[in-house]
Amino acid sequence: MFKKKKYQIFDFLIISLRIIPAQSFFAIVYAVLESLMPAYQTLVIGHFINVAMEVFSGNSDYISVLTPILLIMAYIMFTNLMPSIANIINLSGRNKLSVVLNNEMIRKRASLEYKHIEKSEIQDLIHRVCMDIEGRFMDGFNNLLNVSKLIITLISLLAIIMSSTVSGGVLIMIAGIPLVILAMKTGTENYEMDIEAKRVQRKYNYLTEVLTERNFASERILFDYSEKLQRDFNELYTQSFRIESKIIWKIYTNMKSGAIFMLLIVAIFILLLMPALQDGKMSIGIFIALVNVLLNLVHRMARQLSWVMSDHAKVKEFLKDFTTFIMLSEKKDAQSSLVIHENFKLQEIEFKNVSFKYPYTENYILKDCSFVLSSQYNYAFVGINGAGKSTLLKLLTGQYEDFEGKILINEKDIRDYDYRTLKSLIAVVFQDFARLELTLEQNITIGCGMKVDRKKMESVLSALELDEWINKLPHKLDTPLGKLKENAIDISGGQWQRIALARLLYSNHPINILDEPTSALDPIAESNVYEMFSKANQNRFTIYITHRLGAAKMADQILVLNEGRIVEQGSHEQLMSNYKGLYYQMFESQKYWYEISDSTSLKVEGAL
Repeated sequence: MFKKKKYQIFDFLIISLRIIPAQSFFAIVYAVLESLMPAYQTLVIGHFINVAMEVFSGNSDYISVLTPILLIMAYIMFTNLMPSIANIINLSGRNKLSVVLNNEMIRKRASLEYKHIEKSEIQDLIHRVCMDIEGRFMDGFNNLLNVSKLIITLISLLAIIMSSTVSGGVLIMIAGIPLVILAMKTGTENYEMDIEAKRVQRKYNYLTEVLTERNFASERILFDYSEKLQRDFNELYTQSFRIESKIIWKIYTNMKSGAIFMLLIVAIFILLLMPALQDGKMSIGIFIALVNVLLNLVHRMARQLSWVMSDHAKVKEFLKDFTTFIMLSEKKDAQSSLVIHENFKLQEIEFKNVSFKYPYTENYILKDCSFVLSSQYNYAFVGINGAGKSTLLKLLTGQYEDFEGKILINEKDIRDYDYRTLKSLIAVVFQDFARLELTLEQNITIGCGMKVDRKKMESVLSALELDEWINKLPHKLDTPLGKLKENAIDISGGQWQRIALARLLYSNHPINILDEPTSALDPIAESNVYEMFSKANQNRFTIYITHRLGAAKMADQILVLNEGRIVEQGSHEQLMSNYKGLYYQMFESQKYWYEISDSTSLKVEGAL
């Protein structure tokens, strides 16, 4: 829907007419009629006063008052009934607009290149743009209407004034120019302050999650950090409140100073009209109508003008952010369905002199990194934190393409694979794997478009020894997990990990990667889970990424990563024979984790 271009204020109108044409057309017609109401009211009241005075002076009969009374009644009915009707129509339009725009924002965010996701400034931009996106668009659309309404209203009222005194109308127009400039400047400054307020709000919203969400409950109690974080929250909330108060105060002071300035102009203007009234050159009805017009102008130029032009400036600043967001580069085929290649057979994966540094940084995480992985073996990548293990995964899965060197799958550069195909080849269980508050079956099948194959499902659940546990659940595979539904069950971290592994096995991809998904478990429980997974997945190519070497022992080949390069490679026994090697030193420093009596059996239940 959104093209990569520079967005302007009229795009709010174009997009709204495209998504909600009926509601938008009604809003435009209503805006035009509403903008003419002040001039209509002024003329009708002036006409009524003149007719009434003629009746009381005996120059006309009472029937002549009926027409202006009916016109006044029409005005009253319009101003009382139409706002409610407009609100109902506006609400229906807003709901549809919300669905369409939020879907588009979700699509855009899901399609962004991974480099944008890891940059905090981009996350702030996304937060500003996507938070209440339909409200932002409605504000933009309404501001366009309000600017148009204000212009039409001012022109119609000035036309009435200038029909009696041209100089007076020109004086009012000149007096309004500094108010417009001040309002625009205030709007720009307020949006800049609002950016800072949103940045602060993002921080205290995160603290709110830490202080209230269940996932943090255990550590909140254990480490008793709530009081400290509450103080940080209060400080951030106060900071945000001060910024927002400053914004409101600026608008208020500008509005009131403008009102005082305009009242002085009106007072002078009324004094200039008094001689014409006194000499009989101007009727009382016209005089009252002009005074009413002037008061309307004061209200609109001092109050509405300030708000409308300030909002207009804010909308223009939002459009700059929106344009920047839409222009962010996307990953091709990021949202496309998987393309399953039934005949694909993995032969080897090769990294050839691969160097990589993250965007906006200078230090290389990988430097001239080379290795070959054969489909005949399973592999483990080990190394200290920051050695580049997870970076290898991000490159292999196509999350970053701006690396030096080549990454080949079956001697074909992964840049030559379309992303849909690449996604169908590789299944990953990440360290921070998703805990989806859906049914158990949906958690397992979500990687395959929720397609259910009962035979494959039973095989996967049996291999991971989940079948007996599932049979005890109240609704078996239809049992919802988490806390969202009343009949949902909450499960342990170990059970969530097994479900994540089941999701990977069920997807049946030719390349399987485990990126430390069991790091929250103790080392022995982790080894048990890996051993179980290895048995269940023995006929498929698997890469283990871990810094715990006990889990790496089950791999056929272990690659030791250090400072962005592979410094050692071999089986566990081969690497342990090199007493000066990094792997040997790392294993020796960790082996006490796994030292238990030979008589103690390592039960898989320990993982739960």
